[in-house]
Amino acid sequence: FKLGRYAITGKIASGGMATVYRGRLEGQGGFAREFAIKVIHPHLAAAEGFRDRFYDEARVASRVSHPNVVATIDSDFDHGYHFLVLELIDGITLRQLQVTGQERTTALGEGPYRLEAGEAARVVCDAARGLHAVHTTVDESGDAMEVVHRDLSPHNLMLDMTGRTVLIDLGLAKARGQLGHTQTGVLCGKLPYMSPEQSRIEPLDARSDVFSLGSVLFELATGLPPFGDDHTPNTLENLRRCDSTRLSDLLSSARIPTWLNQIILTCLRAQPDERYPSAEALASALDEGMRRAGVNQASVRTKLARRTREIHSLIGPTLNPVPLLPLIAADPTGSYKALSTTWVRPWIRGLALVGAGAMVVLVALGIRNAARSNAAIPTEQWTPTLSSDALGPDTGAEPQQVVIPLEPAPLPAARQQPPPEVEPLEAIEDEPTPAKRKRVGTKRDPLAEFKGNPYD
Repeated sequence: FKLGRYAITGKIASGGMATVYRGRLEGQGGFAREFAIKVIHPHLAAAEGFRDRFYDEARVASRVSHPNVVATIDSDFDHGYHFLVLELIDGITLRQLQVTGQERTTALGEGPYRLEAGEAARVVCDAARGLHAVHTTVDESGDAMEVVHRDLSPHNLMLDMTGRTVLIDLGLAKARGQLGHTQTGVLCGKLPYMSPEQSRIEPLDARSDVFSLGSVLFELATGLPPFGDDHTPNTLENLRRCDSTRLSDLLSSARIPTWLNQIILTCLRAQPDERYPSAEALASALDEGMRRAGVNQASVRTKLARRTREIHSLIGPTLNPVPLLPLIAADPTGSYKALSTTWVRPWIRGLALVGAGAMVVLVALGIRNAARSNAAIPTEQWTPTLSSDALGPDTGAEPQQVVIPLEPAPLPAARQQPPPEVEPLEAIEDEPTPAKRKRVGTKRDPLAEFKGNPYD
């Protein structure tokens, strides 16, 4: 299947707003290159604000050019899908680094997994450089867009195979003149990494993102988030109180070097005026701190690159190929055929055989209408429901990805209305109403073969 010029070859990950696929572009003379294709869920594209937010991300990302920010190549619409074409980063997220590292330390009976002081500083210094490029983005007229990211966390930062940190998502970025607007009173982002003013839904500037990056730095250095790791009133209370004495005691107990201790505490000041005024100022402080501490940055990058390759080899490449899930699907001519798979559970395969036998009996009896009704099994009924919400609680190694086990669905009644042109690629936690389900047609989802467990 192709979206525009790009052939979809597999699935990388799924989120609450979009699914990221792996795409390949081929040209004349043997030219070929792979990209990450971020496709907005069609059932969200029609919702007020979602499509505008998607294009706000495209507008901001297209203006940013920095080695520590993922490059946005293209934006298009095809086959009913709105999508962005992004640089494909081969590596791991900081969240994957933390989870895999914690599994190792737990197996050895050790405490929380954390990076060395120089490694944590190098990772966040790179991220701060990229974040400053986002903050200082200008529009076509050269006017500042006044961008605030609002969703910095280990989930949105990657390490590539060279040890470089890359900011990979601008989905909740707020900029001057944007098309979509966050609903008044709605909290956007991940609570454990918010600034106090963001948790109070107050006006934000770059210093809010500096606070969030300071929370990431605290967690990388100590192995624990500074205010809590869940979306609970206790985490919110700790965040809004922002007790510097408590934070200092936690850093001291983790034996964080004084130079890094001071940088972290400056980032995590309750009042924005007391923090670093910009992400660039934070990056400069980290560079100076590493220089004075005698950190060999070339050696640090080598360690980060080696660790990235090791974890990448354990969890697999960024592409997570999956077999075809629908047991019965319509081909382009409108006829129906069974799809072979070795991944389906035996009881589902048995159910498919029973269903196929029943269809044969019905056809033999000449009950044409019933045969058509039984044949028109919507493919989305047989795909796993994926749920991901940036505002939801952290429930596992990758809190943005929740997999609901596959369940058989009852056969629907015959439909008189033609199917819609686009079916949702994924379902999120707020399941569609029965009225919405009733309107879903039987047209085959062209991306169904790439659905499955998201890459973790």
